[in-house]
Formats: sequence, C-alpha cells, structure tokens
Amino acid sequence: MMNRFIALALSIVCISFAEAARLELPRSDAFAITQQLRFIEDSDATLTYQTLPDSDTHWEKNNDSHFNKGYSRSVWWLDLTIHNPDDHGHTRYLDLSYAVLDYVDVYIYSGDQLKEEYHTGDMRLYHSRPIDSNTFVIPLTWRPGETLRITYRLESGTSIQAPLTLWEPETYASKDAYSNIVQGFFFGSTLILAFYNLLIFFILRDRNYFYYASFIISLPLFFLTLSGQGYRYIWTDQIVLNSHAIPFFLGMSFMFSGFFTRRFLNLRALSIPTDVLVATFALLGGSVAVLSIALPYAIAIKALVPIGLCACFVYLFAGILAGFRKVPSARYYLIAWICFLVGSIFFALSKLGLMPLNFITEHAIQFGSIFQAVLLSLALANSINVERKLRFQAQADTLVTTKRLNEQLENRVHERTQELEVLNKQLKVLSNTDELTGLKNRRYMTTSLSEEWKRSARYQRQLSVLLLDIDFFKKVNDDYGHQIGDQCLIEVAKLIYESLRIPSDQVSRYGGEEFFVMLPETDAAGALSVAERIRSNIEKHTIVVDDTRFPVTVSIGLYSCTPETKHSVDYILNCADIALYQSKEQGRNRVTLYSEDNISGNSVEAR
Repeated sequence: MMNRFIALALSIVCISFAEAARLELPRSDAFAITQQLRFIEDSDATLTYQTLPDSDTHWEKNNDSHFNKGYSRSVWWLDLTIHNPDDHGHTRYLDLSYAVLDYVDVYIYSGDQLKEEYHTGDMRLYHSRPIDSNTFVIPLTWRPGETLRITYRLESGTSIQAPLTLWEPETYASKDAYSNIVQGFFFGSTLILAFYNLLIFFILRDRNYFYYASFIISLPLFFLTLSGQGYRYIWTDQIVLNSHAIPFFLGMSFMFSGFFTRRFLNLRALSIPTDVLVATFALLGGSVAVLSIALPYAIAIKALVPIGLCACFVYLFAGILAGFRKVPSARYYLIAWICFLVGSIFFALSKLGLMPLNFITEHAIQFGSIFQAVLLSLALANSINVERKLRFQAQADTLVTTKRLNEQLENRVHERTQELEVLNKQLKVLSNTDELTGLKNRRYMTTSLSEEWKRSARYQRQLSVLLLDIDFFKKVNDDYGHQIGDQCLIEVAKLIYESLRIPSDQVSRYGGEEFFVMLPETDAAGALSVAERIRSNIEKHTIVVDDTRFPVTVSIGLYSCTPETKHSVDYILNCADIALYQSKEQGRNRVTLYSEDNISGNSVEAR
C-alpha cells in the first residue's frame, strides 16, 4: 500500500514538473510550439495579465499539435516559457498564423518584469502589428541565458485557434515572400479567369458566364479575408469591412454557384424539384451574406457552415442527376463539385473543432476551389464547343442542296469530333461560292487573284483579266421581275463558264450583274479571243423563262500585263474597270483592251 502511495506521489510530481517545464530555445529555423502551450479558459472574462495565477494547477497543458477551441465566447489565455541556454543573444519571430482573431494581446516577461506588450488583432488598426504580416507576428529577443515567458490573451467572435511557430527572422521573411508569390499567383490567375468570363458575358450576354465569374471572384475575396491578405493589402484599417467580409463573400459564393448550377445544367427542364432545391440554397446563401452586414460574425458563420455543406451536397446531386440524363459537360461539373465538396467538408470540420488544424485543413477549401475553377472552365469551354458544333451543323444544313449530302450530314451529327473538321472544310468551300450562280464569289476571287499576281510577278508570266457587265440589266429586272433577272444571271454565268478554254481560267461573280474572269499564262491576243468568244456566245443566246424570251449582251473590259512589284492587285482591277467603262461609253456589247499608252484603249465592237 505504501509503495503505491509513493509511486502515485512521484507521478504527480513528475507531471507537475513536466507541465511547468520550460522550452529550450530551438536551434531549427522554424519550430511549431503549439504543443508546448498551457492555457486557461476565462469564461467570464475577468482575468487580466496582472491577476493571472502562477500556479501550474490552474493551467491546463495542451497535449495536441494544434490548439482549436471552435467558436467560443470565453477569453483564452495561453502561456509558454522559452529559455536561451547560449552565452549570446538571439532574435526570433513568434507567428500566430490565424489571421481572423479579433483581439490578440501579448505580454512578454523576463523573470517577473514585463518586458514588452503588444495589442493587435483584426478588430484593431493594422499598424498595431509590430511586424508587417497578414498574421500576428511578434519579435522576441533573448539576452545570453535569459528566459522569456510569453502570455497571449485571445478573444474573438471567430473560431479560437492558435497555431504558433517560432521562426528565424530571415527564414520567416523568405517564407512570407514565397507565400505572397504563391497567393498572388492564385488570386491573380483566378481574377484573370473571372474577368475573361465577364468579357465573354458582355459579348454573348449568356448569364452562365456572369454567374461563374461572380462565383470565382467571391471565392478569392473570401480567401483574401481568411488569410489576412485583404486586410494587409486591400482594405487596410477598414475594420468594419474586414469583420463582415468572410461571411459576406462566402455567402455570395454559395449564391452565385447555385445560380450557375441551375442555368448551366438547365435544371428547370431536367427536374423542377431539384431546380427549386438548388434555388432555395442559393437564395439562403445570398440572404445570409446580406444579413451578415448586420449580424455578428459568429451567428452568420454558424448559419453559413450548415447551409454551405447542404448546398454542396445538393449541387453535387444536381450534377449526378444531369450526368444520368446525359447533359453535355455534366461530368466536368460533377468532378469539379466533388473537389470543392471535399475541401469544404475538411474546412468546415476544422472550424467546428472536429478535425485537427493543419496546412491541409486550413487551405482545403482553397485547394478544392482551384480544381473546381479549372474544371468548371473546362466545362464552359466544352459547352462552347458543343454549341459551336451545333451551329456549324445548322449552317451546313442550310447550305446543303442535295438529298445525298443531307443524309450524310444527318449521320455526321452523331459521329466523333473529327467529323466536325470535315464539315468545317465543306463550309469553307460553300462560303467561297456564290449561292445564286454557283460560281466563286468576290472574296475567293480577291484571294486567288492576289496569289496569281504574286506568282506571275515572280516568274514574269503574262496575266490577263476580264471584267464583264450585263448591259441594261436594271431594265430586265424592271420589265420582267427579279426572279427572271436571277435566271438571267444564272444563264449568263453558265455561258461564261462554258466559253473558257482550260481549267486554270477562273470565273467568279464580282457583284450584282458583274463577273470577273482571270486568265493565267495568257497574253493580250489570247485574252481578246476569249473575251470575244464570251461576248459572242451571250449575244447569240436568248433567255427563255416560261413564256418570256429576251436577248442580253455584255460589255467587257480587258487588261493584260506582266505583273510588276511596283503595282498591286488593286491596280489591275482598276485598269480592267476603266476598260469596262470605256466599253459602256462606246455603245456597250463590246470588248475594250486597256492600254498604258492610250487611256481610251482599243475596242473590239460587236459585229
């Protein structure tokens, strides 16, 4: 019996000694000392630093690697003692890396003498911080053999957390700079993504992009506040704004993400009950965000945490439902929300004190949001591709004129993405074709003439062009109507095409009743022969439409040269146009060759 009593007494003495034991100043550049703390909960906030008990029996040892008491109305006193065993002095930074504590008071004793005291927190002006940092960093200086006792008084409407790390000043400065770079990269990238989507919204007027951009703007602002970077760099000393920013931006992110979910997945057409449920949680998040301007932080955040968790599950369910219903891009949305949901769960549980506070849980929602933003961007990009595919399909359907091609296009709608490239090529051909006559259009002619001009100039080859205009075409429209006028254009185009010699000769509709013919490798004599053949064939032809019969003639301007680099495509077109004008001035139904020496040109009249 006596032996047991002695053993018990020794155990108590050992425990008391362990609790009262001081920490030797660590040699490492960074040392987590949260586990070395002892603490007192001051539930009625009556203690002061002068009335704190000295006896270890009043203090409780923190045996965890973290200190997290969740949301508490109590004042919490933390205490630790660090001894410098060396014969020279040291300077360290003690970082309390939870940036949203309202009031942080620090008292530093050397023996029984109060050496320094600091009064900071995010409910106090930023310049109250002894070290420029988004968290609460205090400098500690030891003389040789000196022992410092550091006492914290924490009071906050936010979660009571105290992750404490002792840093070498140079190491901390490097860490802080690195952290700023990483955070700046994250916030900058997210904001660029947000502004990009806002720009698309202003162009397309699609609210999907507005809701998504608002969502990914709200989240970085929430993280800026949570990390203390917002109070440090953006709204410095704006205490009221800073105290309401976390629930406001968090609620807004839930609201805009809900609106985005409804519209992106088209829930109204998919499932009305699911649509109503998503809308309800979106409105709840937005309502709490607005009310947080007047509500205490603890009430607002305690309301938002369950709303946010439920909203994440509801939005996830909507994604699963859309996936089963084969909604385009639903798989991207689903994976994105799974990432965000996992991060939100870890973050919420750490705030409620149900999970340990560490780097992963503290930044879990941020990591999840990064993956979510990337995946939702892919989802939006995929939806754009789907819409573009459908738009190309619609354009192709309107341009296809034969039954065989229609059947091919109907089958290709269901084929792989490679088929879309084939349709794009077909659309390019059709976009270069005049719909009425079937000839190449003016855009194609301009490109083709430019290429042939360069080739002829490089190899010093002859190039001739014809510019044709149907004589008195306006009278045809006025006398017979536009439908017969269109038929006239079609038959004239056919006659021009049939009058050409070789495949390299190209004809296109220049505009209205004008046509353009390009004759590569052709001198003036050869071009006059082709032009006269065209003019003669048209003159001999009678346009017949139902009971209507009438003849037509054309005036032709011809220009032939060996292209020179000092001239351009516009020059050859201008010369042919001048020659065409001379044909009209000299009585129409004729061919005029433009001459550099004689601006009036040479005309070949109708015979």
